[in-house]
Amino acid sequence: MSKKQKHYFLGGNTSNGFYSHYKYILPQEKARRIICLKGGPGTGKSSLMKKVGNLFLEKGYNVEFHHCSSDSNSLDGVVVNGLNIAILDGTSPHVVDPITPGAIDEVLNLGQFWNEEGFKESRDKIASIQKQIGNNFKRAYRFLAAARNVYEDWYTFNSEALDLNEINILKEDLKNFIFKTKVSNLGYDRHLFSTAFTPGGVISFIPNLIEDVENVYILKGGPGTCKTEILSYLADEAVRRGYYVEVLHTPLMPEKIEHVLIPELDTAIVTSNEINKLSTTGIVYDLNNFLDETFMKENKDEIDYVRNTFYILLNKALSCINGSKALHDDLEALYIPNMNFEKINNASEELIQRLLKYEKDYLSELQ
Repeated sequence: MSKKQKHYFLGGNTSNGFYSHYKYILPQEKARRIICLKGGPGTGKSSLMKKVGNLFLEKGYNVEFHHCSSDSNSLDGVVVNGLNIAILDGTSPHVVDPITPGAIDEVLNLGQFWNEEGFKESRDKIASIQKQIGNNFKRAYRFLAAARNVYEDWYTFNSEALDLNEINILKEDLKNFIFKTKVSNLGYDRHLFSTAFTPGGVISFIPNLIEDVENVYILKGGPGTCKTEILSYLADEAVRRGYYVEVLHTPLMPEKIEHVLIPELDTAIVTSNEINKLSTTGIVYDLNNFLDETFMKENKDEIDYVRNTFYILLNKALSCINGSKALHDDLEALYIPNMNFEKINNASEELIQRLLKYEKDYLSELQ
């Protein structure tokens, strides 16, 4: 087997608050096992997921690493494709409970290995830090909501200047370029993020996801240039023709689409936009060319104003998210001394041995 790792975000900090795509980590009908980890900060959830992911990556499996938008160095989930096993963090804000307990899903509570007595002295401090973290994220979401309002003003200028006839022609041209086969059974889609607002700023994993893709189409353009409309059209067409489609959403407005991947066609339709500022190799379609130049010049000062205001608000939101990370580190420092890591390591090793048993069963099924 040729190993490959892919990186995504399962959830995101958005103008709607924290937004989760956790239900898409692994379909119940395909899953061999989904393990939901519970436990507070510093209980080893991310470390366990990294250990499992790297183990099976070295064994030659394709592994998905789903990162945390509040700390992109930590994981919210890991998926071992082929084995169809997933492990995910089920603690706040991404609260997850088993759908098919015992048969497919299970809970591993790493919080059972902490020393409850040890928290007595730091209980009030933990509560205070938790409150500060919550307030920081509320502020971040308010700034993102304000940025969204300004973004929509920016969007309106471009949409009024856009030649929709050219957009419709492009949609049909792309459909004809990409799809050569006739309609078959209905396909299915999966929704995730590849870009997130994190303590480290705007982070995008799309370069990782398209690094080996042969056919890359790049839609370049500002707000209101119909990028999402084109992507939605092509994603729907792919599903209608029977393909599996990865729909990657924008972190500012999670209902909008940022990229579409169609693995069976070795094709990606991606956007280079005002948030990800993607620079990559592919066939570029600059949607700004479809804007009326006279209208844009007449409104240049107002457009520049809303653009600058948008980035001021976005950067303020990112600053609040960064502040929450520092507080979370303080919180972990209070939990770690009260953890029994020997018991955690034993539980982790027991879990890994069970996963290896699942692998043995899987390999025997292939024979």
